[in-house]
Amino acid sequence: MMVAEDSYPLEHLHIHYAFCSEQCRERFRRYPHLFVGDPAHGPSEKQKGRVERKAHRIKLVAAVEGTKRESLRNAVESLMGVETVDVGGDQVLVVYDLVQVSLNDIEDAIIAEIGGIREGVTDKIRRAFIHYSEECELENLAHLSGHHRH
Repeated sequence: MMVAEDSYPLEHLHIHYAFCSEQCRERFRRYPHLFVGDPAHGPSEKQKGRVERKAHRIKLVAAVEGTKRESLRNAVESLMGVETVDVGGDQVLVVYDLVQVSLNDIEDAIIAEIGGIREGVTDKIRRAFIHYSEECELENLAHLSGHHRH
C-alpha cells in the first residue's frame, strides 16, 4: 500500500516508516518482526504471506437493529485484517487475520460504535483467555524469524 511519507510516521531501527492508519502503526510498533525481516533470518511472517485466520462470536449487550447494525458492521470491517462481519441480533460473528488485527482491537471498535459488549463473568473470562492466547501467539510469531533458523 502506498501512503504519504508523513502519514502516521514511526521510526524502527533508524528507518522511517509511514502507515495508512493508527491501527497499522500500533500493530507494527508492538510486533515489528511480524512485518520486517532481516538479513540474518530472512523475510518476516507477513512478508512470507502468513495468515492466522480466526473466527469469534462476540455477544452484545442488546440486539442491534437498523442503521446502527450497518454502522457497526462498517466500523468493524474498516479494520485492516477483518475478512467478514455478520451482525445478527445481539451477536457479531467476525473472521479476521490475527497477524493484522486482534479480537481486542475488534472489541474496541464495537465498544466505540455501540457502547458495549456483554459483560457477564463467563463472558469476561472467555474474552480474557482469548486475548491472552492471541497475545502469546503474536509474540511467538513475531519471534519466529529469530529462533527457527541457526
